[in-house]
Amino acid sequence: MEGLLVADFSRVLAGPLCAQMLGDSGARVIKIEEREHGDETRRWGPPFIGGISTYFLSINRNKESITLNLRRGGDVVRKLIQRADVVVDNFLPAQRAGFGLDNVQAINERAVHCRISGFDSDTPEGATPGYDLLAQAGSGLMAITGDVDGDPMKAGVALSDVLTAHYAYGAIMAALLARERTHRGAVVEVSLFSSTVASLVNIAQSALATDREAKRFGNAHQSIVPYQLFHASDRTFAIGVGTDRHFRLLCERVLERADLARDRRFATNAARVRNRTRLVPLLESIFSSHPARVWVDRACEAGIPSSLVRGVLEAIDTPTAHPLIATVDHPLIGRYDALRTPVRTNGERPPIGTPPPALGEHTNHILQDLGYSPRQIARLRREEII
Repeated sequence: MEGLLVADFSRVLAGPLCAQMLGDSGARVIKIEEREHGDETRRWGPPFIGGISTYFLSINRNKESITLNLRRGGDVVRKLIQRADVVVDNFLPAQRAGFGLDNVQAINERAVHCRISGFDSDTPEGATPGYDLLAQAGSGLMAITGDVDGDPMKAGVALSDVLTAHYAYGAIMAALLARERTHRGAVVEVSLFSSTVASLVNIAQSALATDREAKRFGNAHQSIVPYQLFHASDRTFAIGVGTDRHFRLLCERVLERADLARDRRFATNAARVRNRTRLVPLLESIFSSHPARVWVDRACEAGIPSSLVRGVLEAIDTPTAHPLIATVDHPLIGRYDALRTPVRTNGERPPIGTPPPALGEHTNHILQDLGYSPRQIARLRREEII
């Protein structure tokens, strides 16, 4: 995407993460922020590093920051749109109209305008603000997450926002590809609610096909047994027996219980699903006899997918995760470690790039690029537009 310009009017998580992904792909990303406080996530913490929110650090690298009073800075908004290949925003419809972002195509017909919202605009909730917690609750995701007999549970990360960011990124890329043929941009709409519902994949398909409400299975799987977390003598681990062959290997080479593989109640996956309440306690009893590392090593030697249940810091500290970590030089807080893009192209990951910008760090430079003279920039500051 080198040579393409992204005007990022979004804030918080879904939009900024999408724009960061575009920046990781080589685009120049200009982050437009309100004058006084900027993006809300600049203040979300602790933790902070040198007064800078780690939340903000995670989703705003490879960007430039300009501060702007959107209601009074319409001329700057128009010039940004005129230059942009991609415009990203997550405003409500009324806000979008007030900021001059309701008809980007009229200003620049080649621009791809990505509108991120809580709900699709053609639904009754189209003007309702979107929040990750409510998207997880309202979409069904929370209802299928958590202990079988416990309360519904949200994911440990703002998953609806993250999913929406990835759907938006893919849709923007598709629209840019189409522009190569049509020479016209597009309006792309992506909502937290729809992104989360669409990501229920097999669970949603099962509910549609059976007309039955989906259930919670805790750390188990609706349609595969055993495919879940187990308790060893020291800690938890996960094992995924995806095929009948895997189950035979589990019984014969890991558990040394070939009789379980021959048991008609467990011989096929369908039988194991029907009899999970009999099989799982048996496996729990066996697994409790040795440390998790023993079972994971045995399973891996037998070709059965298995893993310790790691903490985040423990996971990041593994050799497998080390290539994802890069050091960033920040002008205010010095060097810190951050996660880079997981995508490799021809075996290489792109460099992590520049640190997230200070609020309004590039305002003058961006305005000069847009054709404003030093005198005009000074006037915009006096009038508190920038």
